Amino acid sequence: MRGVELRSVVLAVGGAALVAIAAAGLVGIFVLDRGGSEGSTAEPPEDGIAATANFEPRIVLFGDTLTARVDVLVDRSAIDVETVRVAWAPAPWRLVRPPERTVETDGATAHVRTTYLLRCLTRGCAPVRPTEEITFAPARVRYPGEGGTGPSREEVSWPTLLVHSRLGGLDTGQRDALAAPWRADFVSLPAVTYRLRTGLAVALLVAVALLLLGVAAIVTYRAWPRREPAPEPEPPPPPVASPLEQALALLESSVAVNGTESRRRALELVADEVERVGDAELALAARALAWSPHAPEVPATRALATRLRDRLEVNGVPA
Repeated sequence: MRGVELRSVVLAVGGAALVAIAAAGLVGIFVLDRGGSEGSTAEPPEDGIAATANFEPRIVLFGDTLTARVDVLVDRSAIDVETVRVAWAPAPWRLVRPPERTVETDGATAHVRTTYLLRCLTRGCAPVRPTEEITFAPARVRYPGEGGTGPSREEVSWPTLLVHSRLGGLDTGQRDALAAPWRADFVSLPAVTYRLRTGLAVALLVAVALLLLGVAAIVTYRAWPRREPAPEPEPPPPPVASPLEQALALLESSVAVNGTESRRRALELVADEVERVGDAELALAARALAWSPHAPEVPATRALATRLRDRLEVNGVPA
């Protein structure tokens, strides 16, 4: 049962490690593909500088917060990026925070983005009709002129902003509850953002995959059945003395620890063995000593045992 559980753990950890490795590989392929598509150097604008302006979103309700962006592409070989400035007065709208400027370079081209976060809650921004189109003054991009002749400027027009009243329908009758004043806007789509940088995500996934592989290796090593060493052979049992050998040892003993009866039985056993080898005289002597009225004496039994051993050796019979 324990082996089955360990195998299940090994399979689970190994499966998780394979899933993590596959995910890391897919993310790596995606990043490499994305990096390859983004790695191409953008061509600089023909006139040295080009600017566009846009709102996000381009359709709002009164009181909503609006994001306005001015994107400027600069030829770095012709214009110093640090000298490029964007100026704009969005009145009557007000800035929620100071403008934010970012600069990204791609080969000989630089991308300068200025972001404005706007909001207007005054009467001048309230639509008179259910929907109004708002036109803002253009933004101005300033940069040094050619040959240092003075600053040059370029005006950037804003798209039309649609503002819907939150009170629409009060003066024009009850509006259908399912009707909506929105218009589809497929131009100002938000830029793709990532919660975590792709390079860091790949590194983390690879690290987790390696960690899971290490855990799987450790679990597999610990769960792998160990080969037990072969047991040492048991020692052979000690040789068992034959009944005749035990009888001779008893007759040769100097102390009659087993009593008279045991010596008499040993002498009778010796007499039977002597008859088997054909020595009737020695057999008669053994029986006479065995059935003597008095207890057999040690010197007599020892002498008889010596004679029997000699007799058995002569006949080639083991004692």
